[in-house]
Amino acid sequence: MSNITNETKAIFANLQESFETASPDQGMGSLGEWPTKGEHACYVLSMDVGEGKFRQTGDQQEFPALSVQFHYQLCEDPDRTEPLIWNGAPMVIPNDPSLLTHEGSQIRAKIELGRLKGHLKTIIGRDPNNLENAVEEVDNKLKSDNTVACMVICQYTQRGETTYKSEKLKSLLSI
Repeated sequence: MSNITNETKAIFANLQESFETASPDQGMGSLGEWPTKGEHACYVLSMDVGEGKFRQTGDQQEFPALSVQFHYQLCEDPDRTEPLIWNGAPMVIPNDPSLLTHEGSQIRAKIELGRLKGHLKTIIGRDPNNLENAVEEVDNKLKSDNTVACMVICQYTQRGETTYKSEKLKSLLSI
């Protein structure tokens, strides 16, 4: 006989729909499983672009932001029958970085914008001078029948108990 109360069972019933769509977390972090630290040849599968929130360090103030996330698959993965598909670290960039008052947050926004520009430059093969046009060009390239493969640098940074993951696109590969 179960010692779960009827009140607890009612909570379970209320959470069921959310539970069905939840992703299992087995300690790999919110991004899921990633390749090991270092360089990896990967297919760039897609790019998600949308609105997000940039949280400033210190006062935790939130600012409207652009959120961009790339999705990858290892070109070769000797550890699996199907190569690992993984989500890159989201790049969240405030719509108006001049509103940020915390120096560390200003630096983080600048780093993320530079990382996004690096991704775009690698995929389109030239220095992008217009953000909207470059994002559209990359989106069209990824949605076409052409395969896009890049050398991806996976970085792991330890700060206290937390490990932060980020990736950079080093070069376009010809496949």
